[in-house]
Order: sequence, then structure tokens, then C-alpha cells
Amino acid sequence: MATNFILRSPYLPSNRSTYRLDAPSPLAWFQSIWPRLREDAGISSKELLNVENLYYFAGFAENVRDKGLAAPANMDDLQTLLSHNWYGIVECRDGYVLIETDDDEVQLAFWWVSDEVLEAEQERFACYSADRLPPETGSGGFDPGFGIALAGNVGGVGSVFGVFATVWDGGNLLDLPGPIEVRGLRLPEFAGWLRAVPPGKITIPGLLPPGLKVDHLLELEWMALIARHNPELNVPALLRRLGEVSPTNVDKHCEEMAAGTLTEDELRKEPRWHRRDEPSISLQDNAHSVELRLSDGFCTHVWFLFDDLWASAHPVLARSLLRFGLPISQEVWAERHP
Repeated sequence: MATNFILRSPYLPSNRSTYRLDAPSPLAWFQSIWPRLREDAGISSKELLNVENLYYFAGFAENVRDKGLAAPANMDDLQTLLSHNWYGIVECRDGYVLIETDDDEVQLAFWWVSDEVLEAEQERFACYSADRLPPETGSGGFDPGFGIALAGNVGGVGSVFGVFATVWDGGNLLDLPGPIEVRGLRLPEFAGWLRAVPPGKITIPGLLPPGLKVDHLLELEWMALIARHNPELNVPALLRRLGEVSPTNVDKHCEEMAAGTLTEDELRKEPRWHRRDEPSISLQDNAHSVELRLSDGFCTHVWFLFDDLWASAHPVLARSLLRFGLPISQEVWAERHP
């Protein structure tokens, strides 16, 4: 048995990774490295977790060393030690440790989970070890397992699901809007639906928890704008063209996009890339699923679009992707949408 270190970070090209650790539980792993934390000033997250400069790992190791902290004897000890000495919100339970933090630029989350927890919570964690979406499709009839905000209903057969991990102004985990569903069509028809919806009319009641903005989803407005100006593009080609514009510039024009007063040419006037002249776009697409990875030179924005034919062949992975789009501290919010 082993422990799995799972990282959620927009600095990663896919925003996600899993790394196996030689320890039967998170507690056992921390106990095994504790002597080195206390004695080795050069210890690094790369060496222990295969992550360059995991945020605040060095600060935690310094606290352990300078304060002479004793190793945790149980999970309660580990909760206390991490909460007091690692910057962020900490949750510890048997076989499970979560740290939610930020580096003043973006929000980050990472877990240590035992094999038992990983197996029991595949509908949460399966996507973290899937670098590519498999191509197979099924017969449809996919059940997401919780309520998804409805962005439209065309009245035909099937559903398209959208998951958007975009870094808007540094926020990317705690304030994610959640996944969306468009019923009555499948992914090959999705671009046509976007073209047909008038600007500002993609309203999504219940998209966010109470108290947050719940009307328009900027990612959908962005796709729709590009689709209206490029009637020949299918979904993959639409996403490639969309990725030629920086999300920073899109965010700047969000109100004009929703109002329908912005053209694609006007959107493309100000690239506003971080430390680069051109975007870096990676697209992994099959007939009924697509993953967009858009790097702006600072971090990577990741989107998933898939329909019920793809999801019915990979139901656990599909549910994991949908949960990837939920606010990380509010995954229980899904239970409030039966």
C-alpha cells in the first residue's frame, strides 16, 4: 500500500498531477520524513514530492527545524502541526490530508491520500491521474451524480457538459463557478448552439452558491462570441481560435461581451499576454470530448467539454471532471443540488 500526493495548481500544464509515495498512509509518510525535516536544511519538495518549490514547504520545514517540533504521533497531532506551521487551511482525517493555500498570485490545493481513500473517492480524484481523456464512447444515459447548473435545453437528444478552470484575477479554486450542462444536443452540435444564442441570453440560474453572481458565465460568452463571428468552425477549431486571445483581455471586456456590443476584432486588439508574445495552446480532442490547455505565460487555464456519449463510457472519470469544476472548499455544495 502507498500514499498518493495529488497537486492542483494552474502552474502545471494540466493543472493536476499524482505522485506515489512509499508510505502506507499520510501520517506514516510525515513520520518517515520528520527526522530529515529537523536536521536537513537543504531538504526540498522536489526531492520528496516531485514538485519544484511546493508553496510553503520550505517554510514548514524551517518551522519544524527551528522550533524543534516533535513528529506527529497521530492524525490529531498532524492536524495541529500543519495548521500552525503551514500557511493555508488544513484538513486531516484518517488516510487524508488536504492543504488549501495561495502564493498571493493563484490558489493552490494539495492532498496526501492513502490508497484506500484514493480508491474510495475515485469520483473526486480520478481526473488527477488522467493526463489524456480516453477516446471511447458509450450509448449515452450518463448520470452526473449531483445537480448541474443548466445553461440551456435545445430539446433534442443528449447533453454537453462544461468544466472551466480559468484563472480570473488570481482566483481559480475557491470561486470556481461550477460545471454547466446544455441539454438536448451533443458536442458536434455545440458550436451551432453557441451561434444561435443571442448575446447576453446564456443565463444560468443557480450556477453559483447564494450571494455570488449567478447570471452569465464568461467562458460561454467568450466561446459564443467567437462562434458567431466564425460560422465555419467546429468546437476544436473554435477553441484554438479562442485561445489566441488572453483571458486577461477577455475579463476586461466581460460586460460588453454579455451586452453584445463587442466584436471579435475588438476583443483581439489587445493581447495582454504575460511575459510572451503568443499564446501556448494545447488541445486534446476526440469526437465527443475535448480538453483545452491555454497558457498565458503565467499560468495555464484548463477547460473540459464532453457529452453524454463520452461520459457514459467513462462515468467515474466524467464525474471526477465535473467535481474538478466545483469550488474546492464547497464540494459539499453539490449535495444541495439534487
